[in-house]
Amino acid sequence: MKKLLIIIATFVLSLASLNLPVFATSGPESFGAVEANILKGCAGSSDGVKCILLLVVDILSIGVGILGVVGISVVGVQYLTAGGSEEKTRKAKRRMLEIIIGLILYAVSYALIKFLMPS
Repeated sequence: MKKLLIIIATFVLSLASLNLPVFATSGPESFGAVEANILKGCAGSSDGVKCILLLVVDILSIGVGILGVVGISVVGVQYLTAGGSEEKTRKAKRRMLEIIIGLILYAVSYALIKFLMPS
């Protein structure tokens, strides 16, 4: 089980290095400047469907990231408070594996969408 988790973590980290957006090119502005840049890129474009799809994918990525962190934190607390109960520990490990599999599936689909979208 440990080897499988190490392989999965290595795979996810290697996928994460493929599409790293760089927002820190213009100094310490607020997050609103990044949002304005995303929306400004679609303003003069004639390909509205592509811009909307990329915007939806970016918003979903933020949501999946937040839910992943919250899910892993909740499962970590459940694991720590299991109190030696074998059933609660097993359930927490199972949930953690399900969250990691979900994150991996989203990372693969994200990379596939970014690869297939012409830019």
